[in-house]
Amino acid sequence: MRLTGLVLLGLAVASPAAAQQGQSAAAGEDETPTRRYVVAAIGDSLTDPRAGGGKYLLELGARCPESRFDALGVGGQQTAHMRHRFERDVLQRHRRPEQRVQYTHVLVLGGINDLAYGSFRAPTITRTTLHLENMYQRARASGLGVIAVTLPPWGKLRGDFDRRGHATRALNQWIVAQRESGAVGHAVDVHPLLSCGDPDLLCASFRRFANDLVHWNTRGHAVVADALHREVFPDCR
Repeated sequence: MRLTGLVLLGLAVASPAAAQQGQSAAAGEDETPTRRYVVAAIGDSLTDPRAGGGKYLLELGARCPESRFDALGVGGQQTAHMRHRFERDVLQRHRRPEQRVQYTHVLVLGGINDLAYGSFRAPTITRTTLHLENMYQRARASGLGVIAVTLPPWGKLRGDFDRRGHATRALNQWIVAQRESGAVGHAVDVHPLLSCGDPDLLCASFRRFANDLVHWNTRGHAVVADALHREVFPDCR
């Protein structure tokens, strides 16, 4: 009877501990895994801190303090310029392997200047899609995850002759389709998030200056950061 009592006592003590371990294991299974992202963001003035851009990356950095978001934007550049400097700035071929930043992802936001300097009446997106596609492909070939961002609303001239808004929407449809085809890992559509009323115009509450139809203020950058965090980096640390 004494031996039986000891066995029963041992079982009585061990059972709560085992249950606690089981609960801990179950809790661990329910926890969302986190990861550290190292992101190269290539773009134009919207991503260039020297031109007041890139604040959406600072916002992401605040939400993901162990991750890294490098702003590689150059104000005024078209996608042809970005494609030309992709090897140097993103892939860093000129550096020794041990000196390179080990990026996990590249974010591409470009095309406004392509359309802004093109024809008003007959804008074309053919060259822009070729340049974007080239950057997407080179990033994937180097093992980087690709985050494509659509063009935001950026203004138009008065009159129906300015067809650049139609070209912007066509380019955005193409960018979204790249995700569906698997050419990019993520395609974040920020265009509808930054417009209000006229879909071709940047919402007044998101403009850096009242008469600036292109560049975002802090609120606009926060909207873009929200979308990126929600769709791409929810598990960041």
